[in-house]
Amino acid sequence: MDDPIEYYGKCEECKQENTGDKYCKACNVKHFQQNFKNWTSGNNDIDKFIQDTQLTANFYDQVLEWIPYDKLYNINYISKDGFGKVYRAKWIDGYINRWDNINENWERFNSNGFVTLKSLNNSENVTLEFINEIIMHLKTRMPGKNLIVRVYGITQDPEAKNYMMVLSYAENGSLRNDLDRNYYELTWEAKLKYLLHITLGLQSIHENELIHRDLHIGNILSFGNKSFENQVMVTGMGLCKPAILENTKNSIYGVLPYVAPE
Repeated sequence: MDDPIEYYGKCEECKQENTGDKYCKACNVKHFQQNFKNWTSGNNDIDKFIQDTQLTANFYDQVLEWIPYDKLYNINYISKDGFGKVYRAKWIDGYINRWDNINENWERFNSNGFVTLKSLNNSENVTLEFINEIIMHLKTRMPGKNLIVRVYGITQDPEAKNYMMVLSYAENGSLRNDLDRNYYELTWEAKLKYLLHITLGLQSIHENELIHRDLHIGNILSFGNKSFENQVMVTGMGLCKPAILENTKNSIYGVLPYVAPE
């Protein structure tokens, strides 16, 4: 049996049915297009990539923005892995929440809130790996379901010239860090909820006929704020590929010393 079709009400502006929660694709395409002239990353490929997400999105989680680096502050290094470096920062504007018909501008949420910045090694040149990781996050994130870490947009470090993904920030860090600190304080209900969220995150990936290929405890992030109590989300989608792309039977993926079980 097919899943029931979600109904999101009608757009206040055009009175047509919304395609997502408070999201009217037809109207928002016009709003985004009217703003194209007001920003640029300085890279035509990045501009087109971001614009394409804005023109094709059916809900807000599929939208990317170009985020000027000077809109970020209190930038602090967190960690690095084999693919790049991770930082924590505050974002002055916050992410798009809905279109405000009265003020004729985007209503934003979590202004001056924390975000994660992730740069890939040598990403001053836009690589397929960089774009692919963002695409996989967008493709597998389902409306109203916080199972895959959200990507808000792209920025660029003006000194190192590296492009960086701007993602939602996990207060508790990786699940490894969370369990190291809080394992004995977590209830069984919380632990089972963690397992449920991981399972549903993988289900979202597999329903899109993809394989994560780098699933380990460091690529599961733990959110502990009021909005996401006992919530974990899957991230690290850089090696994610279509299941039918190649024969992976005799191939090994992941990072040592852990190899993804898929």
